Amino acid sequence: MIKIGLVGCGTWGFNYIKTLCSIPEATIKYICDVKEESLQKAGKTNSSIKKTTDYHELLLDDQLDGVIITTPPQSHFPIAADFLSRKKAVLVEKPCTLSYHEADTLIKLAAKNNTVLMVGHLMEYHPAVLKMQEYINQGLLGRLRYILLERTGLGDLRHEVSVHWDLSVHDFSIVRYLVDQDPIWISAHGESYQQPNVYDLVIITMKFPGDLLVQIQTNCISLIKKRHAEISGEQMTMAFDDVKNTNGIQLISNTGEIATAKFEKELPLTKQCLHFLDCIKTKALPRTGSTDILWVIKATELAEQSFLNHGERLYWDWHGDISVNDREI
Repeated sequence: MIKIGLVGCGTWGFNYIKTLCSIPEATIKYICDVKEESLQKAGKTNSSIKKTTDYHELLLDDQLDGVIITTPPQSHFPIAADFLSRKKAVLVEKPCTLSYHEADTLIKLAAKNNTVLMVGHLMEYHPAVLKMQEYINQGLLGRLRYILLERTGLGDLRHEVSVHWDLSVHDFSIVRYLVDQDPIWISAHGESYQQPNVYDLVIITMKFPGDLLVQIQTNCISLIKKRHAEISGEQMTMAFDDVKNTNGIQLISNTGEIATAKFEKELPLTKQCLHFLDCIKTKALPRTGSTDILWVIKATELAEQSFLNHGERLYWDWHGDISVNDREI
């Protein structure tokens, strides 16, 4: 039985509790939250779970195999660093950190202590995304030309971070997973309508080798909730709507023929948790591990730099200093 601690009992923390309680090989030993009310509410699912408002108590338990961190993004880095330093496996919700430098530091800590660091890029465990990648790898679409990803809806913004850190990271992870190469450049535009310096609308354009153009549209001010993906190639276009049509992917040929491809109805969060548990058992490298973490954080930082500079086109460089959120460590 793999013993897990959960730090952060908000909405996503509660989702993790319900999911882990459905997995026989896992047991939740601790839940932690600074808010006593959230702690007690989450603890109602299982009275045997230990509750604490101080995550440092979990650091002292040598029997704990891993932790899941679902606290506000600003706290991800220090909490994850503490657990990695104690050789605990860590699954941290997206965004892993708010800067490339912090993410790189966590990755080096995990390697130094021979433990697991994984990020909750949930969409990479979504059966529709897995099926789309399968079709791309089979060459069904031909050479990719254009990808459009839309993620909108009123009130989705977490007030402590801008929408590109809260929501666009989902789409960056989808792009990395499907395209599997680095962009040439990124350009972005953003606006703060509801709260100064917290961006609630971001439009991002990415250019990849082979003339592939990617556009990500994210906002939390639209009255219409969208979770839409469209991938267009020389031979075919795939479209998936995670709000209206959750049962299949539309396949549209260049001659106008339309078919629907079904995929397995598996819960992405369950698949993600099972993968984390397997990585703990086998010490395998997580699918959403170091490469995924650094790529998504770098893309998010470049997008932020671009819209802060009026849409300036910024070129991808793994060696350049692009951080806009670093702080002293």
